Parts: sequence; structure tokens; C-alpha cells
Amino acid sequence: MSSTSTTEAEKPAGFGRSQSTVLACALGVPGVLVIAATAAMLVGLPFDVDPLWEVESMTLSEAAALKDNGEVARLIGLGEDVNGASLVRPDILSQHSVVLTPLEAAVAAERADMVALLLERGARADASMWTRLMCFSAKVEADDVRALLAPLRPEAAVEDCDHVQIPWLTNPL
Repeated sequence: MSSTSTTEAEKPAGFGRSQSTVLACALGVPGVLVIAATAAMLVGLPFDVDPLWEVESMTLSEAAALKDNGEVARLIGLGEDVNGASLVRPDILSQHSVVLTPLEAAVAAERADMVALLLERGARADASMWTRLMCFSAKVEADDVRALLAPLRPEAAVEDCDHVQIPWLTNPL
């Protein structure tokens, strides 16, 4: 018998078929568990169940305030009203909930790019809305927003902020 060949007699003592099975299971079970966990996650996704993190729905106004251009585009694509006012939860723009249009929320967050996106997607700034937006942008010192809105001034618009309430600075809802 050559010194390079291995026979059953040369295997270490106690190494048998049951230990080979245990070794195979120890190596294979983690992979099977990963596949099973992935399958379970994929089954839940169509039902808005995400096991990795909590997914909270957000309004179009919240997405605009949170500077989430992708979510804004997705919500508008799903048919959300780009001019509709909706609730913005506490701690996004202020300590209390406020009801704002997406344009108002974008101005409150000082986001000229979001204002431009919303206008491109159909948001309207009539005379009263334009005045509110200009007053909001003056309050938060968003000069880039003011520069974007200034050329869009409707004929009937006035820049009188005396009677414009800033929702995130007034009493809570």
C-alpha cells in the first residue's frame, strides 16, 4: 500500500458516517435559513410588510418638507393632489402638527429645488398662494425660493405679510 492512498483503516478513529452528516448539516443549514428568511421577506413585500424596518406612509406635504424628491415624484405618479393640503406630523417642521400644501411645506423647508419640482408637476401659485409663499420664504430667509417665485408673480398678488399667518409658528392643531 502506498503512503499517499487513504483507506477506511487510515481515517481518524471515531470519524464515521454520522459525523459526516453533522458536518454537512452544520455547513448547509445556515444557507437554507438565509434562503427561507429571504423568501419570507419577499412574500410580505406586496402587502407592505417589511421585516427589516418600519415603513411609515407619508403625505405629499411631508415628503416635500423632508426633502424627498423621489417620494414626491412617486406620490404624484400615484395620483396625489399636488395642490391639496395635508397634515405634516410633529417634529418635521415644528413641534406640532400643521396642515400645509406641498408648496408651502417645501418653502418652509427652504427647498427651492422642491418648489421647482412641484411647479413642474402642476402645483399652482395663484395670487393668494403666491403671497403666502413669499411671506413664508421671507420668514425662513429662503432667498433662493424668493428668487424662484418672484418672476411667477400673478397680477393680483401683493407682498403684504401683515395678515399672513405662519402655520408652524401659530398654535397647534
